[in-house]
Amino acid sequence: MIVGLWIGLKVINEAWSLYKHPQNIERLARAIESGSNLDKALTAKAPDNLSESADASEASDDRVREVNTALGFRLSYFVAWIIAILLLMLVGRLSIAAIKTGGELALYDLQIKRFAKYLADQAKGNINP
Repeated sequence: MIVGLWIGLKVINEAWSLYKHPQNIERLARAIESGSNLDKALTAKAPDNLSESADASEASDDRVREVNTALGFRLSYFVAWIIAILLLMLVGRLSIAAIKTGGELALYDLQIKRFAKYLADQAKGNINP
């Protein structure tokens, strides 16, 4: 139960941190872009020659960055926000489940102790069924 509470507080802290400093999501957006080339796919045309040199590839990357900056729209940035929110919701849900399970176990233990005491009293003859 305590672990669930601690994780829940960490999720709230991280969400508040992203609210206060939205530029922190940029690192995740760069990772998404480097892994999926999502922005490049939207702005770049397919190369005619598959054997482009490294210089041409770097020039293409620079051109994509220029186009993205000029348009002011990067899909990877919005995808990063969606992923971050979904991950926070998932971890928050897991913390709620941990709190619920811990509470049920604590109550179950209390109920078992009461039941054991009731059985002991009944065995002694103190309580009639």
